[in-house]
Amino acid sequence: MIIAFAGKGGVGKSTISSQVIRRLSRKDVVLAVDADPNSNLCDKLGIEVTGTIGGLRNDIVADPEIVPAGISKQDYITTHIRQIMTETDRIDLLVMGRPEGEGCYCFTNDVLKNCFRDLIPSYKYTVIDNEAGMEHMSRRVLPNSDVIVFVSDPTKTGIRTAARLSHLADEVKISTKKRILVINNTFGDLPKALIDEAESAGMDEVFVVPHDDYISKAAMEGDFLDLPDDTVSGKAVSALVDLITK
Repeated sequence: MIIAFAGKGGVGKSTISSQVIRRLSRKDVVLAVDADPNSNLCDKLGIEVTGTIGGLRNDIVADPEIVPAGISKQDYITTHIRQIMTETDRIDLLVMGRPEGEGCYCFTNDVLKNCFRDLIPSYKYTVIDNEAGMEHMSRRVLPNSDVIVFVSDPTKTGIRTAARLSHLADEVKISTKKRILVINNTFGDLPKALIDEAESAGMDEVFVVPHDDYISKAAMEGDFLDLPDDTVSGKAVSALVDLITK
């Protein structure tokens, strides 16, 4: 199952995706893909990054001779992508990073497609924390997903942004079986105006994650986050995982 997360910055996308990853990892080994250059998914998971795909691409552009004679660029990149993955007992993390400099990305993107094609079937669950605009998916670097989770804050603007991202997915022909709108960090019952906005967003499901002081306090102590099952947000994430996987 491939699960993609999308949402504008600051709505808690990486917080929720990291905790979904944690709970899915109780069921099976998860491939976590950090496709957002501004994301701190690795920090929230407590996993040290050993390298990025963007950095690998930059190295090859800066020094093409880095690829040994007799080895194709495709084979070189495929081998090194596996080397820059950070593997733990239950979570394998692949960070895309930010490519720099000029030059055509077409060859590298084609190679990445092949790498993902080879990697993803080895995992029961793949979770992709996307950029807000889902550029990697629109360029077909990352595959179509079974579920896209659009994360919003409890505002009309946030929900409309999530709806626009969903429309973008249609425009670039991203195939998905289920779309879930997650309205994060809510206080009390949603006002009717927000409920109406959410219903008009065209999602298959709307899910609400209440505000939890536990997350705020944890953020003061560091980026690492592992929500206990008995917290308000922990219960919500567990219910979200059930909705995603049902």
